[in-house]
Amino acid sequence: MFFSSMFTMLMMFIDRLFLSHVGIVHQAAAMTGGITSWMVISFFVGVVSYSSALIAQYFGAKQQPNCVRIVWQALLVAIVSYPVVLLIDCLVAASPVFSGHSALEQSLEHRYFWYMAFGGIISLVRFAFGSFFTGIGRTRVLMLTNIAALLVNVAANWILIFGHLGCPALGLDGAAIGTILSDLFTAIILAVCFFRTIRHPEWQDGAPSGIDRAKLWKLIRYGAPQGCESVLGMFCFVFLVSSFHSYGDDMAAAITIVFNWDGFSFHPLLGIQVAVTTLVGHAMGKQDPDLAVRSARSGFKVAICYAFFLIFVFVAFTGPLVGVFTPESGGLDYSKVREFAFPMLRMAGLYLLTDAILMISVGALRGAGDTFWCMLLHLVNNCISTAVVLICVHRLRLPPVRVWLIFVVLGMLSSLTLYIRYRLGRWKSLRIIEPTAT
Repeated sequence: MFFSSMFTMLMMFIDRLFLSHVGIVHQAAAMTGGITSWMVISFFVGVVSYSSALIAQYFGAKQQPNCVRIVWQALLVAIVSYPVVLLIDCLVAASPVFSGHSALEQSLEHRYFWYMAFGGIISLVRFAFGSFFTGIGRTRVLMLTNIAALLVNVAANWILIFGHLGCPALGLDGAAIGTILSDLFTAIILAVCFFRTIRHPEWQDGAPSGIDRAKLWKLIRYGAPQGCESVLGMFCFVFLVSSFHSYGDDMAAAITIVFNWDGFSFHPLLGIQVAVTTLVGHAMGKQDPDLAVRSARSGFKVAICYAFFLIFVFVAFTGPLVGVFTPESGGLDYSKVREFAFPMLRMAGLYLLTDAILMISVGALRGAGDTFWCMLLHLVNNCISTAVVLICVHRLRLPPVRVWLIFVVLGMLSSLTLYIRYRLGRWKSLRIIEPTAT
């Protein structure tokens, strides 16, 4: 899962890298347009992707047919939610979500937003099938699929963004189309692997392919808090990024560079978190909370070691990291962008350690079914951080680098609240699946 998540992030990373050779505004617009679209769909992605935790518990309890039933319910949620997603997209597009940005950036943001919005159904279906393999621990399938999707994405971007092999140079539109094509490729491969797997008798046992109300309710009950956590977190993140974009195009490009590297480091942590969720789910399905604790401890060790490595890289190689997205060719002037990005990237290394602790704590809590408290604590922390940043930017009008430092410190403090919830240990007594196969 570590490498699977890294390859997923690498696809987005390459999009931004290619767009940095198109223009300063283009890579910033791809980020804001993309995260705004993701904000709309993130609730439903949260519900659908929680199927991995339920599948992990059923798999740990040796109830393979129930694993298949959960996948059908996740697909049902994905399909039914898509019209709702498009309706919300229309409302968001008509709102002043990109206000305060330059006219060119707003135009590019809306274009990228709508590409991602219409491709949302592909992401939902991809998460439904991918959660099956995460839940049963066959993560090698996900890794190989993501590697293949990365190759599709790189080839499509190279052709469509720059106009190679006789295609017109589409720029930002090419990046969006390339992302959708790689998502579609991933969804098809995972669907084929899923249907090949469930042909075996142990996965069927009379498992229906239609609506299972009990399983559907279970998915919604425990997945909705995760979905709310995701959408509220993304909502706050959109406001945070937009606030920094209000400082101008140079600052917009700088924050995009910082979040590119932050995201590149974050996604492998997300992979470790998913692995911990799966292992804790298996253990809780076996009704063995001690094994769940040992699994979480292993996750903490791996994540903390990875975080220390990233801190070293961010501090020691700031120049080369920023230089990747600030090319000295094509007549583009990135000098002011580098001036902002250098100190901000170094500060980002400060919260990586606490971020690692947060990710594993949340992974363990979700694996056991403690999704409500994860949502509540994330909501409070994100609202406080966003409110403080908005006040600092729009009321106090502090310099952007100083606002970024305040945000980093708040992020470090908020991470500890989830770790405290984990340490209290109440999650170890939760039971969210029926003890015998149905």
